[in-house]
Amino acid sequence: MKCINCGRELPPDTVECPFCIENEKQKFKFKKERHKIYITLGICCLVLVLIVVAVLIFMPDTSFQRDMESADGSYAVAALCEGSPNEASDSRYQLILLDAVDDIEARYNDQTCGYNQTVTALKQIYSVKNPVVRDHTEDVWSNVERMRFYKILNHERTENSMDKITWSSDIAIAAESIADEYSAVGLDYEQNAEKLIRNLLADDTEKITVFTLLNTANAQDALEKYKGDSDPSKGTDLVRGSEISLAGIDAVYDEQSGLWSFFILAE
Repeated sequence: MKCINCGRELPPDTVECPFCIENEKQKFKFKKERHKIYITLGICCLVLVLIVVAVLIFMPDTSFQRDMESADGSYAVAALCEGSPNEASDSRYQLILLDAVDDIEARYNDQTCGYNQTVTALKQIYSVKNPVVRDHTEDVWSNVERMRFYKILNHERTENSMDKITWSSDIAIAAESIADEYSAVGLDYEQNAEKLIRNLLADDTEKITVFTLLNTANAQDALEKYKGDSDPSKGTDLVRGSEISLAGIDAVYDEQSGLWSFFILAE
């Protein structure tokens, strides 16, 4: 008897063709092996794609790195931050940015760079999402604003034929403490303001007058706000008061509003 599928002679009493069965087994084995190959190739392709994506994401931007390391001066570094804040956030540039901030402050203090250029550069570096850089930049920026307020204030007093106010480091420390309290608790800072002054200035507490100028664009705006809101007849006057001889100032920046608040302690 012959198999109706393959036509081969079948052994006697055979129910199924052994040749066909073996052939089917070979076909199934081949399909199974081919399936494994396809799966392996798919996995390899997926891994290769993931490697390429990871390289593209995490591979350092050598052109930006080269630009940052060869930047001609602190203001060039600041401009790079504005153009590529995400790339500049990398920790490898942290020291470069911190040095740039210090140099910008030094140039402002030496009067080799004006206020507007200084603030523009600090804003550019502040845009970098590196907390260490941002904290240091904000501290320097705060110092620029409070010293600008002090300079403008004395200019105003000179215009009004008044003696200039002398900067007091001790009073400034008290102003900084009150500013820190405001940063921590908001308007509730007033509850502890007197205690802070008393602890830091001891017997001089009664001689201290606190001026608070909240939510102003900058030092110039803060002084204009003071002149618009103040009533010299009600007590100590920053601009025209002959009774003031010493002062200390601090400034607090609010990132959300982009506004400054000033805390001036005068004696």
